[in-house]
Amino acid sequence: MRTSGSGSGTRVAALGVALLAGTVAALAQITPYDFSGHWTGSAIDKKGNSATLAADFSAGTKPNTFTGMFSATVQGGTIQCTAHGRQKPNEKVKILNNKCNDHSTIVLHGTLDPSAGSITGRYSRSKHGRVKSGTFTLAKGASPSGAFLDDSELSAP
Repeated sequence: MRTSGSGSGTRVAALGVALLAGTVAALAQITPYDFSGHWTGSAIDKKGNSATLAADFSAGTKPNTFTGMFSATVQGGTIQCTAHGRQKPNEKVKILNNKCNDHSTIVLHGTLDPSAGSITGRYSRSKHGRVKSGTFTLAKGASPSGAFLDDSELSAP
């Protein structure tokens, strides 16, 4: 008859449940970042070709999501896409740019620097089964000049 083994299994199961609960709680503690606004940046592919990036994001339906428009200006013209982004744990960000005017799909995987208001990482662009990749940087733009003046600034001579 075994009596000492059953208590050990119960303790292991309880420890597993506690670890799982702690992991779920840690994932739920993402501090949502406000991605709303105008973003600009650049991308460089593996061959050294560069592109100018611009995006206008607004808040999504959930606190850690955002949507908007994304554009990349390359030698052949401007690619415009519908953007769907998500903030993930550890300041990771994924932005899916689909429904592009050139029938491509662009996916950005990056790391958010909340203090600098920037995202840096890698991208992949697929079009007709061909995939190109490289690195990118996006920075949140400053507010338009004079957009947030307070009363004391309005009355200054």
